Amino acid sequence: MNYFENKIMRRVKELDCSAVYREQNDEISVMYDGAKIAEISYETAEKISGITNEESEKFLHIKRLCANVSNYCAAYENGEPINIPNFSDGYRIIYRVGGAEMAARFDRKSGFEFVVWSDEEYPDFFANYDKAREKFAVLSGLVDSERVFGDEELEALYYCVYAVSEMCETLTEDMVKLLNDLGKKLDIAISKNLSAERGENSENAV
Repeated sequence: MNYFENKIMRRVKELDCSAVYREQNDEISVMYDGAKIAEISYETAEKISGITNEESEKFLHIKRLCANVSNYCAAYENGEPINIPNFSDGYRIIYRVGGAEMAARFDRKSGFEFVVWSDEEYPDFFANYDKAREKFAVLSGLVDSERVFGDEELEALYYCVYAVSEMCETLTEDMVKLLNDLGKKLDIAISKNLSAERGENSENAV
């Protein structure tokens, strides 16, 4: 079981779901209230056909979870190890923009832990990736702290867009396209596009 699979197996419980890992093909089946709603393979969640509206909404949470976990697991695997006094061993840099840095460490028993700091602020530790990412986005200047939406607010908007586009039968084709485009923009806003920013920063440093 790799970093991604280990984390997914832990996190689906927070969504009131259960999961079964199949070692022979490295796939994860996700169940909600006894019904299978998703198959996760190659770090991507696929929705099971014929599920209810409630199960479809739950699937959207699973899909977002997979995107987030895949993002920081990849960054961690490729991250630069760091050795800073008073830090536990095993931390790796996952994002670095301007004077702000974000690092992660992985423990088989407790999972991931994140730390964020800058030239002007002491390290702040997080067990929650979304909270760490939001702090990093502000410290790095990627977003304005006075105008940023909280992750919960953005995700609420994202789910509302999804629910309307999937469940409202009176939408025109233009309205469906508009909602799909809005969903994509919200998805980018939630993820903060940190992977791209990290790559950009690395190129500028060369």
